[in-house]
Amino acid sequence: MKHNILILFIQLLHTTRLGSSTISKQLLSSPVGPYQLVIRQVYNCNPTKNNTIQHYTYISHRANTTWLLGNSTLEAPLDDTLFLEIKLAVKDSLGNWKENVLSHKIPNACTSIKRLLGSVWTVYMNGSGSKNTKCPILPGIYTYPGIDTSIFKDSNLPKTFFYGTFKFYVYYTRKNEIYGCQVFIIETKKHP
Repeated sequence: MKHNILILFIQLLHTTRLGSSTISKQLLSSPVGPYQLVIRQVYNCNPTKNNTIQHYTYISHRANTTWLLGNSTLEAPLDDTLFLEIKLAVKDSLGNWKENVLSHKIPNACTSIKRLLGSVWTVYMNGSGSKNTKCPILPGIYTYPGIDTSIFKDSNLPKTFFYGTFKFYVYYTRKNEIYGCQVFIIETKKHP
């Protein structure tokens, strides 16, 4: 999985150099380093479509902590026959989104997510209402008792990244068919 993260980072650098010069200048001149991850918003990409994997999650703030709450409905298993596709948008200095700055497709969706979350996988799964901590994640309705987003600092997410505001589109796909989609709007800031 660390190999996939390295590919994402290299592809991000490559794409920004070839993409919009405004975005390229902004990202390439932006400081890169250890960051504090702030999740600003989470939502379903296409709630009106009847995808087989639906996440209805949202952010809640309690006692200076950010929590992911909501529920997920899986009509099909989230397994390794699916691909995990990530598309990245960047918020520019004027507050506009530059879409499709990065696009990356990773096979074995369930195992890839498990590797990305690393040591926090079990905490994440329990916080999303699943007692199963192995792949595949079986069909069912999962109600989140809550996930403290501070757990992500202990995951296998990159430890350094560009500072800024990003929109990550996360898709589950198979043969170019979308099984589910979720958007995470995050901000990466220097540690205080």
